[in-house]
Amino acid sequence: MPMTNKEVAAFLERVGEILEIRGENVFKARAYYSAARTIESLGEDVSKIVADGELDELPGFGEALTEKVSELVRTGQMKYYDEITADLPEGIFELLDVGDVGPKKVKLFYDKLGIGSVAELEAAARSGALAELPGMGDKSQAKILAGIEQGKEHRGRWLLSQAVPLGERIVAVVEKLEGVKRVSLGGSIRRRRETVGDIDVLVSSKRGAHVIAEFTKLDGVERVLASGDTKGSAVFSPGIQADLRVVEDKSFATALHYFTGSKEHNVRMRQLAKDRGWKLNEYGLFDGDKMLASKDEKALFAHFGMDFIEPELREDTGEIEAALKGALPDLVESRDIRGALHVHSDWSDGRVTIEELAREAVSHGFSYMTISDHSQFSHGLDEKRLGEQWKEIDRVRRIAGGIDILRSCEIDIMKDGSLDIDDETLQGLECGIASVHGSTELGAAEQTRRIIAAVSNRYVDILGHPSQRLLPDQGGMAFDVEAVLSACAARGVAVEISADPMRLDLDWRYIKTAKALGCKFAIGLDAHEKEHFGWLTYGVSMARKGWLEKGDILNTLTARQFRERLGRRRKRRKA
Repeated sequence: MPMTNKEVAAFLERVGEILEIRGENVFKARAYYSAARTIESLGEDVSKIVADGELDELPGFGEALTEKVSELVRTGQMKYYDEITADLPEGIFELLDVGDVGPKKVKLFYDKLGIGSVAELEAAARSGALAELPGMGDKSQAKILAGIEQGKEHRGRWLLSQAVPLGERIVAVVEKLEGVKRVSLGGSIRRRRETVGDIDVLVSSKRGAHVIAEFTKLDGVERVLASGDTKGSAVFSPGIQADLRVVEDKSFATALHYFTGSKEHNVRMRQLAKDRGWKLNEYGLFDGDKMLASKDEKALFAHFGMDFIEPELREDTGEIEAALKGALPDLVESRDIRGALHVHSDWSDGRVTIEELAREAVSHGFSYMTISDHSQFSHGLDEKRLGEQWKEIDRVRRIAGGIDILRSCEIDIMKDGSLDIDDETLQGLECGIASVHGSTELGAAEQTRRIIAAVSNRYVDILGHPSQRLLPDQGGMAFDVEAVLSACAARGVAVEISADPMRLDLDWRYIKTAKALGCKFAIGLDAHEKEHFGWLTYGVSMARKGWLEKGDILNTLTARQFRERLGRRRKRRKA
């Protein structure tokens, strides 16, 4: 199989990282990073471009780079890669997957301490040796240890965005098989956890062996782990395990409930059944030897006098008590979201023009959009360039039908809590998003003061991806989450729920708390290309896991209501 654009881009990123580790000329590494971004953003397969001999027409592709990338695309290998990795320990590349460790630190650790694996890095951190290195210290050492521990916890887990498309493809094929009555995803993917260990699929059928045999033959199966009459397991490219279970149709509702989980939710439900003299398991709900019929999960919950509990809520965070009282929230849905917030264009690090973004937003049903390119600290726009961009936004507003485009910016929060754009320019924004991108190693108290200072600026409307976490294994900055959320609530600053599958930040575990503190929310796409508009579903999933309703989220407002809300808030804070 030819390499995909993403696979080629990832390979080139790794080459750039290796060059940095080796201490090569910085421009050489940047050339590979730039080539990776170019390949990933192509609108056609790079294999076709190579076959047509047109690779050297791409920006930044000189003779040497063209030759190496062509070799990679044609053969799946690159001799240059073998040359620059020949004398490096194999485990050194694993260091790049540890939170807060990049190529420069890998080079430092390797040059000074000979560290070439995560195990050696952990040993050095626990001995205190890392803290003695230039530019490190106790805080950096502690953060690396935390990153190693988090990596252990999340090892073998996949982003929700990696698992959902595969899971839905499996369901779409299986539901068409002869003898299949019902089919559904289960497990953590159905509960929409931000990462999943595997994919659970439940089927009701009297032809279990046939269904499982066909399941193990699906496109993308790398190897079959089990194939029987009631359960099949297979590993699909790129390494995700999927388990398919077959049950009788009369047991489908209780089996779906059981295999959806969570474990804690199931324990509570089984205890409720026991308190009533019943027994609940994956085979059914029983009163003695009598099976209490449950045609679906709604009927199952009704036996307990409970409202239906949406899968996202089944984490034993109060959903059972609320269902018994009829007090569950009316959860937000994707169709409720009217505005595409936090969208990057090619004025900073986006890959699409503002005009193209406007057309794409309309095609997804959005009625307004904020162009929120990075500010100068993150290699984005300074005050002058922002003014120039606003003219382009005005131009596109005049020609783009069906969408309102707001002047926005993702403003960097500096180490002292100030912003990297002056207030005179910020006054011209219609929606200000403030985010941390640097100095993430600060202690919790200092980080908390920094963020609160930033959201106290009257031109900040939204706090962007609050924790700076990167899934699946980087937990984000240390700060007093409740103090920051309280400050946002008091100042009328909305908290972003990033739909970027590698962030999904604010963590859903804090969203319910934030709502109780009085916060409003904004589901931000953090989109950098057209395909990222499809990320909305993941942001909505996190909002639902946090018990949010339509009225809790700013971009469920109409464009006029959204503008009025921001305008009223700024007037109040100015007064």
